[in-house]
Amino acid sequence: MVSPKFLHTNSTSHTWPFSAIAELIDNAYDPDVMAKQLWIDWTRIKGIDCLTFQDNGSGMTQRKMYKMLSFGFSDKQKVKRHIPVGVYGNGFKSGSMRLGKDAIVFSKTTESMSVGLLSQTYLETIRAQQVVVPIVTFRRIYNYLHSRVILGRYLAQEYYSWRWESNM
Repeated sequence: MVSPKFLHTNSTSHTWPFSAIAELIDNAYDPDVMAKQLWIDWTRIKGIDCLTFQDNGSGMTQRKMYKMLSFGFSDKQKVKRHIPVGVYGNGFKSGSMRLGKDAIVFSKTTESMSVGLLSQTYLETIRAQQVVVPIVTFRRIYNYLHSRVILGRYLAQEYYSWRWESNM
């Protein structure tokens, strides 16, 4: 069981924001991602600064996203001459939580789309005793979001009701 306070403690392994950004860039460079391009952007949404990292890689299945957002998992392997830097599955969590308290991850593969939430704010709001990682996945062949009810439960939290802008 991992305490929500660990998200903040873990983020302090990055002494400055640029090392956290470098960690997230390295994730896009991993050979299993197959990204050819990476975009980093900054915007303000309702007065809140937001950084976005987007790549054109192969995307993550629900299983891969769960492993990325959870602790103690890593599927990284050496491919050709590229040896991944991190093998403990900690880079995304430490990097994203160094840059902010909340991270929403959108990913799509040829067969599915997933949305995952790693949020210190959410965990504080629900007074969680362990890290909870909500992930919603739906098949791409449908236009209707089958997991809408599940997603609604997480977004119904008072904190997110004003922050989330949905096109559903």
